[in-house]
Amino acid sequence: MRITNGRHLSGLAALGLCLALAGCQSPPADRPLTSEVPEPPSFVTPPETCQAPSVRFGLGLRITPQLLEEMRQRAGARMARTVLATEPADQAQDMMRLNVQVEPTGRVVGAYCG
Repeated sequence: MRITNGRHLSGLAALGLCLALAGCQSPPADRPLTSEVPEPPSFVTPPETCQAPSVRFGLGLRITPQLLEEMRQRAGARMARTVLATEPADQAQDMMRLNVQVEPTGRVVGAYCG
């Protein structure tokens, strides 16, 4: 480091100058605690099982991937699938799976969890 009058500043002197300047800084002012602080957000716990009655809005509509996903989200299910209304129920039960019953034309006629 070179000073304007031509003398060199040694490394230790430069380090000392930096530390002295850093010590001159004042700490930030603390805010007093008040009761005006908003409450932290609360989280809604997901349902333990799928809620099939909440997807009644989809009855009579033509099934699409977007509709199936919206039905899954509203039911709180982990997964959703379409099944033909004429097929017998699957033996493998998963209470977090939404089964949307459709006609061969693709129209939604029912929904159940399992």
